[in-house]
Order: sequence, then structure tokens, then C-alpha cells
Amino acid sequence: MKKFLKRAGITLLIIVIIFFSAGICCPTISYESKVTVNKPVETSFGVFTNAFKLFDWVTDLKGIGWISGSQNEVGSKWKFIVTQNGTDYELIQTMKAFKQNELFVTNADNKLFTNDVEVKFISKGTSTEIIATSNLKGKNIFWRSVFVFARFYLNGNDQKMYDKLKEVIEKEN
Repeated sequence: MKKFLKRAGITLLIIVIIFFSAGICCPTISYESKVTVNKPVETSFGVFTNAFKLFDWVTDLKGIGWISGSQNEVGSKWKFIVTQNGTDYELIQTMKAFKQNELFVTNADNKLFTNDVEVKFISKGTSTEIIATSNLKGKNIFWRSVFVFARFYLNGNDQKMYDKLKEVIEKEN
């Protein structure tokens, strides 16, 4: 019995070391989502930047509030409230770069993480390629480690969200 407990303890210790090592080795994770929308870039970008349309495609979005600046103005700040598993999370989003019909760059920040997101819109004539790149960093070693192991889950959720955005854009007249 002692031998079993010793092995179990050592195994558990190794797992904990591996878990936290992942957060040390990879403090920031990056992932990308892509969709091609069968609408021109002006329509795609217009729907994407329409605050009223966010509820149609942003998963678990509960509320949006203005803090400072104007919509789509570099430096402007907005508060987003997202509900996951019955818990509300508040994110402060700051606009970092904006170029009409081409580029939308933000930083989302809360007590657990910071996420820099760059969304590019590439005109393909009557269609648009949307490429979103996220750079997510936990604010402590625990969350950095969690995000390393949750990377594929997070990327999958983002991809579903951008697939939903594609549907919303393609319903536009």
C-alpha cells in the first residue's frame, strides 16, 4: 500500500510539474480562425463592426457598454459581459487599430487574461476572406497553463463563432 501511495504521489507531482511547465514555456498561445463569406468586403466589414449584430454571432454575449471614445476609434474602450456556465465575466476591450474594410485590432482584458485579436478582411471580388488571429495570455501561471491545454477547445469555439458570423453576413441584403 505504501508503495502504491508513493508511486501515485510521484505521478501526481510529475503531472503538476508538466502542467505548470507548459505555462512557463508557452506564456502566450496563438490561434487563427478563417471564413470566406459570399458577400463583398463592405457588407462583411459593416456587419462585423455593427454593435447591434454582435448578439447574433458572439457566443454567450450578455451585454455591451460604452466606456470611452467612439465606436471604431483607436483608443476607444467598451465593456463586454459574457456568461459561461452561469458565471458572468467582464472584459474591457480597447481598439488598437482600425482600417475601414480591412483591419480591426483589439485588446480584451479582464482579471484572468489579456487577448490581442487582429481581424483582417481580404476582398475577393464578390466574396470576403476573414482571418482572425488571437494571442491569448493568462495573467498568472495557472491560467497560462490552462490556456496551453485548452488551445484547441478555444480555437474551436472561435471558429464556430466566425462560422456563425458568416451566416449572419450572408443573410444581409
